[in-house]
Amino acid sequence: MRLKLAALILLFCSGIAHSVDLSDPKQFMFVGDRSNNTIDVVALDDNTVVHRIETSIHPDHIIAAPFAPILMYADTSTKQAVFYDLRKLIEFKPIDLAVTPRHVVLDTTGAKIAITDDVDGGFMLLHAYKMGIEFVLEDFPPTGDVLFDPNDVDIYFSNQSLGSLGMLDVNTHRIYEMPLTDVAGQVLSAPSRSLDARYVYVSNVTTGEVYSLNAYSRIIFNTFKIGGTAARPYTTPQGAFLYMMDEASGRFVSVEQRGFTEFAEVSFEHGVDLVVVGRFDRMNLLASSSGKHWSIFDNVRQKIVATGEFNGVPIEALGSADGKYAYVAFADAAEVAIVDLESQDVAYSAATDNGSGAFTVGLSNNVCH
Repeated sequence: MRLKLAALILLFCSGIAHSVDLSDPKQFMFVGDRSNNTIDVVALDDNTVVHRIETSIHPDHIIAAPFAPILMYADTSTKQAVFYDLRKLIEFKPIDLAVTPRHVVLDTTGAKIAITDDVDGGFMLLHAYKMGIEFVLEDFPPTGDVLFDPNDVDIYFSNQSLGSLGMLDVNTHRIYEMPLTDVAGQVLSAPSRSLDARYVYVSNVTTGEVYSLNAYSRIIFNTFKIGGTAARPYTTPQGAFLYMMDEASGRFVSVEQRGFTEFAEVSFEHGVDLVVVGRFDRMNLLASSSGKHWSIFDNVRQKIVATGEFNGVPIEALGSADGKYAYVAFADAAEVAIVDLESQDVAYSAATDNGSGAFTVGLSNNVCH
C-alpha cells in the first residue's frame, strides 16, 4: 500500500514538473547557474522560477530563439553546444563545435547563431531552426561579439590584428576589411550599428575614440573623442540616439543620429558599459559589469533621476520587449533584478543556486548589437 502511495505521489509530482508550458520563449527569462549544470526559467509575468532545466553541459552561453520553442546553450571548456526542445522539455541535439564558443550571438531574425573566439580565432554559423551547422571558417581572425546586418548577408566584426572593421559575406565567405587605425594591436570594441544599418560604430578602447563608418562607402566619416576607456557604443531601440560611454570615468554622451549632433552629456560616479533603454528612448538604466552602482538617466530632461546599488555585480542587463523593465543578472548573487524604468523601483527574484554565469530573455528591446 505504501509503495502504491509513493508511486502515486511521484507520478503527481512528475506531472507538475512537466505541466509547465515553455513553448513561447518570449514569455520567459533563462538564467544559467555559474557553477551547476542548470538553467532556471523565470516567467516574466510574475518573475518567479517556473522550471529548472538540468543540462548535460555547463551553460556558459544561452540563446533563446524568440519565435520557436528552441533553446541553445554552449560550454566553452568542452567546445559543445546543445539544442533544447522547450515544448517537450528535453535535450534534442548535441553538437561538437570546431570553434571555442567564447562569444555567441543571435541574429536579428532569431534564426542564425554566430560563434567566435577572441583568443584562437575561428567562426561558426549555426541555424537555430535547423539545429545544425551552416558553415565553419577555421582561419577566421580572433574577435569578440559579431554584428549581424539586417540584410541577412553581412556580418561585421572587429579585427584588432589589422586595426580594421571586417565584414563577412555569408554567401561567398569572403572577408572585406575597412581600416580604422594605422596602429595594429589596439583594443577595439565589438561593433554596433544604426537601426537602418547605414552606419556602423566601433570604439577604440586604447585611444578612447568612437569611429562612425558609412556601411555603403566603407569609410570613417566621423570620430568622437570619448576619452579614457571607451565602451561599446549603443543605439537606442527607437533609433534616434547613439550612446557613447567611458567605462573608466563614467562620462556619457548622447548623440542624435540624424545630424550627429550632441544631445546630452552627463558624468556618472561609476563606470558604464551596460545600457537598457526604456520606452520612447527616454528612461535609461546605466550600470557597470565591474561594480554594483546603477543610475537611471532621463534622456528628455537630460538628468539623472535615480541611483542605487544592486545586490551583486551584473554580468548582463537586458530590456523587456515593451521597454518597461530592465532585467539584470549577477555573478555573485543567486537572484535577478527587475528594474521598473518608469517608477525606478527595483525588485529581486531568486534564481540559480550560485549566481549567474549566463543569462538571456526570450525577446529583448536591446538592438543593434
